Amino acid sequence: MRYIVTSTMGLAQIEAECRKVAAGNVRVARLLEQVFCELDDDQVKALAGRGLKVKPVKEHRADQVVAMQEVPGVETLADVFYLVRSYFTPPLSGVGLTVAVLDSGIRKSHESLQYKVVHEVNFTDSDTASDVYGHGTGVAYLIAGGQHMAGAEAGVSPGAILMNIKVLNDEGLGTDESVIMGIEEVCELAQAARVAGLLPTDDMYPNVINLSLGSEDDGDVDNPVRVACRQASVEYGLDVVAAAGNSGPDMSTISLPACEPEVIAVGAIETIGGIVAWEKSSRGPTLEGSTKPDFVLWGTDITVASKAADDEYVTKSGTSFSAPILSGLTGLVWESGRRAYGAGWPFRWAIAREFAPYFCVKPPDAAVKKDNTFGYGVPAMGTMVGEMSQPAAPMEEMMVSMTTMMAMVMMVGMLGRAL
Repeated sequence: MRYIVTSTMGLAQIEAECRKVAAGNVRVARLLEQVFCELDDDQVKALAGRGLKVKPVKEHRADQVVAMQEVPGVETLADVFYLVRSYFTPPLSGVGLTVAVLDSGIRKSHESLQYKVVHEVNFTDSDTASDVYGHGTGVAYLIAGGQHMAGAEAGVSPGAILMNIKVLNDEGLGTDESVIMGIEEVCELAQAARVAGLLPTDDMYPNVINLSLGSEDDGDVDNPVRVACRQASVEYGLDVVAAAGNSGPDMSTISLPACEPEVIAVGAIETIGGIVAWEKSSRGPTLEGSTKPDFVLWGTDITVASKAADDEYVTKSGTSFSAPILSGLTGLVWESGRRAYGAGWPFRWAIAREFAPYFCVKPPDAAVKKDNTFGYGVPAMGTMVGEMSQPAAPMEEMMVSMTTMMAMVMMVGMLGRAL
């Protein structure tokens, strides 16, 4: 059976102890200081007796709901972000953002994703880094989908760049090991970019990890996947964005790694007028009592690129598709801030959420503070969409609303930088 071995004694010692007991198929995540290996019961007992933590490798999966047919109005979301980008001169595109998509692969030949992928690696037993399961392509499309034959730019940040880190196999399943090795890969790329003196806006400098996957929370603060996410955020400055899960409306159903405090957990609201929680969106609190999710965004009847053909699209639902909307939104907020305050202006959701009550909106009957259904609410864009959805609203009012909301988010980033 395959296990993860960790300890505070240091990586070299962990690996040495594993080899002393003749562990099989040893694999090391050097930056994250975790060792994966095959162990029998006696070997597990021997390592545990030497003070090491030994946990069996568990499964992670992508969860999605596929519509049998197109739902009227599903293009509205693409229209919304197109309008938001267009209200700036020149239009925003999310240029400078690089998102590492840890998923089932990306069909990079799709008409909306051509020339988007700058790096790819496969940590599964599948033969290809492409998307056979049909999940990662849709996630990538929402982040950075570019212009296609219909002429629309459907991704939130069509100027963004993607890294295809395949951690889920062709059945949509992954393991602690594949996910952790994927996170390790992104951390190594971030470290290499820093050493090389690259700017955070360089294509090969990852800014965000998107994890539209998960497993059941085990309540362990030292869960290896949580530790890896925590290190990616704290030590490597990466925003780690994860789907909250599709196990609602029951309480305490937030998936792992979305349950980790350093991870930005994103729940789903219905893609209709107003802010209505999607019934299946997972709710908090976590098993440790933390209030989650952090934010909510649209997650039902979303049009995404299909893995079936380069010009095909499909309608899906799930928090798997709410998370990449937030990841993509990073690009628009960050780009608008750089225009206003200079190229060195930083933005991270991990910092911005400290001020989230000032730039998020929630239903009138929701708790004012962060709650276990909506979190802080819909980041800024909800109010923008609300204004744009009113056909009688004068153009000047829509402009003022959007400019004000973006300014609020930009100020949040400045406050975070000053802390």
